[in-house]
Amino acid sequence: MKKVFIILLALSFVLMGFTACSPDGANGDSEEIPAEEESTDIKDYSNGTPWPMIDLDGVVTKDTPADAKDNFALYANKDNILSRELKKDDAIVGTMYDVILAGEKEELQMYAGDEPESHDAKLAYDLYNMMIDWDSRNKVGVEPLKKQTDAVESLDTIDKLTAYYRDTPKAEQLAGLWYADSEKDVEDSSKNIIKVSNDKLLLMDSAEYSDPTEYGTILKDAKMKLAKRMLVKLGYSEDEAQQKTDNALAFETKLAPAVYTSEENGSEDIIERSNNHYTRTELKEAEGKLPILEVLDNTGYPEQADYVVSNPEVLEKLNELYTEENLPQMRDLIIVKGVISAASDLDRECFEWSEECSNEIEGIDADPDDKAMASGTISGLLKWPVAQLYTETYLNDEDKERITELVNDIKEAYHGILEDSDFLSEETRAKAIEKLDAIEPRVLYPDSWEKYECTGLDFKGPEDGGTLWEALQAIEAWENRKIVEDFSKPVDKEIWSASPQTFNCGYEPLTNSIYILGAYARGDIYNSEMSDEEVLAKLGVSIGHEISHAFDRTGAQFDKDGNKKNWWTKEDKEEFKKRNAKLAEYFNAIHPWEGQNLKGSIMTGEACADMAGMKVALRVAATKEDFDYDEFFRAFADLWFAQENLMMARAGIENEHPLNYLRINCTLQQFDEFLDFYGITEGDNMYLAPEDRVNIW
Repeated sequence: MKKVFIILLALSFVLMGFTACSPDGANGDSEEIPAEEESTDIKDYSNGTPWPMIDLDGVVTKDTPADAKDNFALYANKDNILSRELKKDDAIVGTMYDVILAGEKEELQMYAGDEPESHDAKLAYDLYNMMIDWDSRNKVGVEPLKKQTDAVESLDTIDKLTAYYRDTPKAEQLAGLWYADSEKDVEDSSKNIIKVSNDKLLLMDSAEYSDPTEYGTILKDAKMKLAKRMLVKLGYSEDEAQQKTDNALAFETKLAPAVYTSEENGSEDIIERSNNHYTRTELKEAEGKLPILEVLDNTGYPEQADYVVSNPEVLEKLNELYTEENLPQMRDLIIVKGVISAASDLDRECFEWSEECSNEIEGIDADPDDKAMASGTISGLLKWPVAQLYTETYLNDEDKERITELVNDIKEAYHGILEDSDFLSEETRAKAIEKLDAIEPRVLYPDSWEKYECTGLDFKGPEDGGTLWEALQAIEAWENRKIVEDFSKPVDKEIWSASPQTFNCGYEPLTNSIYILGAYARGDIYNSEMSDEEVLAKLGVSIGHEISHAFDRTGAQFDKDGNKKNWWTKEDKEEFKKRNAKLAEYFNAIHPWEGQNLKGSIMTGEACADMAGMKVALRVAATKEDFDYDEFFRAFADLWFAQENLMMARAGIENEHPLNYLRINCTLQQFDEFLDFYGITEGDNMYLAPEDRVNIW
C-alpha cells in the first residue's frame, strides 16, 4: 500500500522540469515552457559526502563496511537495510511506514462490521460503502464532472468568468484561480481573519516553471498524462486535450514568477512576508478586476475592516493576467486542475488512471487498492467520526496516561536546556520558560467528543439511492458553511486541529500545543512492552522534537498565547539567527550523492527540533540508573530506518525535513554522550569538533 505523504512525514504542523513546448493555437496564446537539459551521465548514488545516501535502495550491499565511528546510521541499521527489499508497489519501507501500514489495515477493519447506529459513524460507514460500490460509480460515470467542465467551457467572456466565481457555490466550482478564506489571525490567534493568496500550482513549486528539476519533470508529465486521458473521456479530441494542458501550463508559467517558491515558503521571514494587512478599501483597489470581495460577500462572510494578503505580487500579477486575451488559458487551467482533482472520485477507469498517476510520481508499480483509498479518503473528509471509531477500537486510557506522564517529564527536563543556554539573556530566558510552561500536551485523543460532532451534515446513503459524487459535494458544502458560520465567533483553541488516526506528531504555534497522535504511538514506535530506553529514544525524542518547535525559527516568533509577538531582546534574536545560519551552512556542505545539494535554509526548523529533542532525551536518560545507552542510540536509529526509491529520495531533497539517515547521523554527532560512549574521536567520520557543532539549543 502506498501514500506519498508518508515519505515526507512532517513532525510539525507549522503551518511538499519541463520538456514540452506549447504551440500557439486557437484556444489561446501559449508561451514556451523551459525544457530541462537531458543528462547522459549515469549518477553514482553511493558517492555521497560525508556519508552515502543509505536510505536509497541498492546503495548498501552486504560488502558495505559498517562502523559506528564512520556511519552510525549504517552501523545500527545495516541488517534491517539488507533484510528489506522494495517491491514493485513500495515507494518506501521502514519502521515508521510499517506502523502506518498497520494503522491503515486497522482502519479498514472498522468498516467490516454491522452498520453503526450513531449519526456521525453512519456517515463514515455509508461513504465507505459508496466508495467501493463500483457498479454504482460506473453507472454514474463522468457525467457529474462533464456538467462542471461544460459550465466552464461556456465562459466566453471575462464577465462570465467573473459571474461564475461570484455566483457558483464553492463546492460546485471546478477549481480556483486564487484562494480567499478564513484562517486564524497570527497576530491575535483568538480570532479569525480572511486571507487572500494564490491557489496551488499544478507543479506545486513555482521554481519548477523556470528551473525544472528531475522530480518536477516527472510530476508534470504524470499529471498532464492524467489530465489528457480525462479530457478525452469527457469528449475532447486528443489535439484539444493537448492544447488545454499546454494552455494550463502556459498560464501558470506567466503567474509563477509572482508566487513564492518552496524555498521562500520555508524561509524564516515567510510569516512576516505573508502577513500583509489591507483595509477593505485597499483590498478593493488591489483586486482590480478580480471579484474577490464579491465572492466573499456572496459566500456569507460579513464585511471586514481588515484582511490579509499573503503575497501582494500575486494579486498584482493575477489582475494583470485577468483579461479577455488570457481567458482561454484561464478557462483551460480551471478545467485541467478540476479533472485531475476529480479523477479518483469517478468511475473505475478514472480511479485507475489517478492511481497510475500517483505510481508514476512515486516511482512504483502498485495495483489499485480501492478499499485502502476509500478508508484513507474518508479519514480526511470525515476525520472526527472516524477519529471516534478509531479511538474506541484501538486506543486506551492507560497509554494516554503513560505518554502524558512522559510529556511532562520531557517538559520538565526542557527547563534545563533553556536555563543552561549560553546565549539567552535573563529577560528572554524568562519569556521562553513562561512559554514552555504554557505548552499544552494533546495526547492520543481528545478527552471529550462533544465539540467534534457533524451536526447538520447529511447525505443520502446507498440504500436511499445516494451517489458518491453527491455525498462528496454535500460534505464540501457543509464544511464551507461551517467555516463561514464560525468566522465571527471567538476561536475555540481547545478544539484539536489533528485527528487521532493521523500518523503524526506536531507543534501548533497558534495554540502553543503539541500533538502526540494515537496512530503515531503504535507498534514499533511505542507499545506498553517497550523498555524505558526504547520509549525514550523513539517517543521521548519525538515529544522533545515537538516542544522544540516552540523555540525554532518559526515557533520563536509566537508567544505563550499563540500570537505572533516578539519576546526576544534584539541581541538574543541576532545570535539566534546566526546559529540558524550556521545550521543551514552545515547542511549545505552535505551531499546525498555527488552533485546533489541540499537546501539548508529550509531545514533549520526541523533539524533544530531533531537536535533539541535528542538533547532533552539525554537529560532524562542521565537521571536513570543503569541506563543502556547502546540500546537507546540503536533504538533512535531504528526510528528513522527507511529504504526508498529514487523518486522518494528526489522528493526528500525538496523537503524541509532532513533525509532520514541525516536525522540520525547529523543529530547524534552533536553530543558528547554519543561520541564518548562509542569512543569516537577526531579523525573518525562521525566526529564533529565542539566549535563546529550546530545544535541551537
